[in-house]
Amino acid sequence: MIRSFSPKAARRSRALPSVCLAIACVASALFASRAAAYSLSGKSWPSGTNLIFQMNLGNPLLPLSDGNTSWNAAVAPAFDMWNQNMQRLQMSGVNSTAAAASGDRVNTVVFATSVYGQSFGTGTLAMTYYMMQGSTILEADVLFNKAMVFDSYRGNLKFPVGGGTAIADIRRVFLHEVGHGIGLNHPSSVDAVMNATISNRELLSNDDIAGIQQIYGAPATSPTPTPTPTPTPTPAPTATPAAAPSRLANISTRMKVGLGEEVLIGGFIIQGAESKKLILRAIGPSLATSGVSGVMSDPVLEVFDSRGNRIAENDDWQSGTQVQEIVGTGVAPAAETESAVVVTLPAGSYTAVVRGWDDTQGVALVEAYELDSATSRLVNLSTRGRIGLNEQTLIGGLIVRGNVAKRMIVRAVGPSLSIAAGALGNPHLELRDSSGNIVGSNDNWGDSAQRNEIAASGVAPAHSLESAIVGTLAPGGYTAVIRGVNNTTGVGLVEMYDLDQ
Repeated sequence: MIRSFSPKAARRSRALPSVCLAIACVASALFASRAAAYSLSGKSWPSGTNLIFQMNLGNPLLPLSDGNTSWNAAVAPAFDMWNQNMQRLQMSGVNSTAAAASGDRVNTVVFATSVYGQSFGTGTLAMTYYMMQGSTILEADVLFNKAMVFDSYRGNLKFPVGGGTAIADIRRVFLHEVGHGIGLNHPSSVDAVMNATISNRELLSNDDIAGIQQIYGAPATSPTPTPTPTPTPTPAPTATPAAAPSRLANISTRMKVGLGEEVLIGGFIIQGAESKKLILRAIGPSLATSGVSGVMSDPVLEVFDSRGNRIAENDDWQSGTQVQEIVGTGVAPAAETESAVVVTLPAGSYTAVVRGWDDTQGVALVEAYELDSATSRLVNLSTRGRIGLNEQTLIGGLIVRGNVAKRMIVRAVGPSLSIAAGALGNPHLELRDSSGNIVGSNDNWGDSAQRNEIAASGVAPAHSLESAIVGTLAPGGYTAVIRGVNNTTGVGLVEMYDLDQ
């Protein structure tokens, strides 16, 4: 029987600092008596799940203490804190405009005034709400209490001048709630992120890690976050296993979609011996809730193989034959006129084309998400379309997943697109991380300090006015923004190549 599980007990903010210190003293005495006190809920996700959360926390009115201007970006590192410590489950977040709804099998993260009509209760910062079938988790929504004060900062808890309730660090609160969402309860007597009360701990403890590894296993090379030094006078050499290679897990591009040569054309390559299961989405109307203007009202999605054969298509995802399968992925589109297909593709090159129904135009987004843990991987992304001004610039996104950095080259192409009418004459490229920090920027790759590195990659742009950046990217999310120099417009192309192949 499928049923909704009652809300998981949430983080509660601590009271005055003096009370917190007293609690800490009592806790330290208890810790000595139990080496491990993690508590399992008895619920878990299926082994091998790539768990995707729809992140719809929005933006604060002012920059946060750590410099973040997006709540989504502020909490994003919590996924990797858990990911690097477990084997049979991996998580990521995607920016979304979807509202939270219980029972829709979509994992949503939002600020809310109640827990689906129930009160948060006094001092509650956030709650995780489950849906299960037996002991299998089908949905986990994280609801942050709108009535509480949040910031994003590192170090000990901050308190208002004159004392009072702690100002909650949203990242450590989310780190805790994600723990509930993947099967952990509150321990009773250890220093852990999963304790019921927020504290100065902002990183996972050994107890948190032991608990999650009990459910999903330890990674091949398990990190030790808080090691205790042990003298070794005569160390014996041991082999160090190579870290598993990182991979591109999710890719997306947003831009103005026009007619003819100006439709959105997204290309990707799958490499490896196994087929890869993906969901491809064409998003339009729901972009408006993020403040994007001029969105496409009804995007149509087509998928082609390298020979030009159409292998999948959809207009309005709820009217197709894959509705239940799409809902089951956890990333169903938010609007009924948006499109999606679930495909299992062998190694090769593929193209996703997005155009407007009945020749309509507007800003749209094409996305591809991994749905399995097969050894095959996405290695390259390219998207072509019309690049305009402001919200009509071309925005390409990717997620690097794994425990090691990945070497990439990102290119912005325009003048060499001789077959495209009205090609962008001089594209400028900017690469940002998930916190909005600029990782690199370039205009005219031949003038770049990286020109020798770009040339050595074997995929240097063909025209001197085109742009490129080579980078070694740590696991996480990245965004490439392409616009015309001096506010010029035209058809352009963004490309992202995996140089670790």
